[in-house]
Amino acid sequence: MAAPSAVLSAGSSSNPWGAGLSSRRFRTILLVLAGVPMGFAYLWNAVVLPLVWNQVSDFRAVYLDGARILAGGSDPYQCATKICSGHAKGWLGAAGSVYPPFPLWLLQPVSGFDPRLVDGVALFAATACVALFLWIMLRALEVRDWQFTALAALVTIGFAPTLTEVQNRNFQVLLLALSAVVVAAWLRGDRWWGGAALGLGLAIKLVQAPLLLLSLWGRRWITVAVAVATWAVLWAVAAPRYLGEYLFQVLPSVGQGSGEEMDISPLAALARLLHPESLYQQGRGVDAVVLTLAAVAGIAVIVVTLRRLGAARSDRQGRALEIAAAFAASPLLLTLVWAGQLVLLLVPMIVLLDFGLRRGSRRLVVQVAIAWFLIGPVYLAFTNAFAAGFGFPLLFDVWSESALAGVVVLWVTSLQAISLSPIGGRVRERGEQAASLSPSGRGPG
Repeated sequence: MAAPSAVLSAGSSSNPWGAGLSSRRFRTILLVLAGVPMGFAYLWNAVVLPLVWNQVSDFRAVYLDGARILAGGSDPYQCATKICSGHAKGWLGAAGSVYPPFPLWLLQPVSGFDPRLVDGVALFAATACVALFLWIMLRALEVRDWQFTALAALVTIGFAPTLTEVQNRNFQVLLLALSAVVVAAWLRGDRWWGGAALGLGLAIKLVQAPLLLLSLWGRRWITVAVAVATWAVLWAVAAPRYLGEYLFQVLPSVGQGSGEEMDISPLAALARLLHPESLYQQGRGVDAVVLTLAAVAGIAVIVVTLRRLGAARSDRQGRALEIAAAFAASPLLLTLVWAGQLVLLLVPMIVLLDFGLRRGSRRLVVQVAIAWFLIGPVYLAFTNAFAAGFGFPLLFDVWSESALAGVVVLWVTSLQAISLSPIGGRVRERGEQAASLSPSGRGPG
């Protein structure tokens, strides 16, 4: 793949970007003007402030407390030990932790150290995971243009879920790095190490489970086998006496989701639509009708995605779009989706930006920007307004679905991109003008 660049001659009639963005010097100025304040803002909010503020992060309150309870021989899924690991007591029917035993078991060796010290180390590890994600993704996409590298970095560190998960030292940033490994393996074919990365991610959280469907569709038998085996082994060795409790009590209860404002899954949107009071946690809002409609919506997403994917691709660009579509569709197939989990949507965002700029597709680039804006600033503004108690019930009913709307936009964009990718040596243009790129990623201007 050639390095991405949208550089065209300023006077070209097929130039979708305009004379300004066609100038490499002008793009450099824009990147500097955006990058410097965003870089300082990230360092302050994701590194300095959490350390100075001594924030009680997810890592300390959820994972580390759970690991300490587990190391002490107690049940992390109960609150009898005076320490409730996980979210609030009784949250969605869960008395303690809502995570599998493995991530808690994994942290047992450090559970006896000073929590502030371990929390500080975890903060730098979280930023390292984000950097590792970018490095692996850009290498996998064979990006050689520093301007696109800078753009991808700004899209990543400016994304609200990224900042949230880094501040909380949430394991979701580790899943982000593992997702980049899965992408790199997918572009190379059926690789065991891609399956191992997917299996490790599934052992930590189940949010990547829909990727197994893509692997089955693509007949990546080695990937599927290694992923399932890794997942099963890690769950079997990590506190096996509590695995049954998690599988048959915690997971069924938590997996039903709710209509509260923090759940942005389709199921939650349906719960809020049919039971508006659930937005304010006045009841769960999930009944048989909501569950049925959510199941129908999930099946529809799978059918539409697989039909648009068609046959498995053999070219790297086509494979990149396949995996992007799977990541984009994943939140639409889950019954419980926290905003922080949407950090994994950086995978399809970067892939689609890369493809859109190579193809000179202004529509694709703009749609990715809209999705980024809805999931990030718009939904973040909603959560802040909601937490502040502003009295706009009717506005909140619509505003609460902004992140889900962004997910749908990104999913639709990934399907549109697939229709523009080469199939059997032919390219379906559908009204888009392809950009003329040089192998180095540099163009005139």
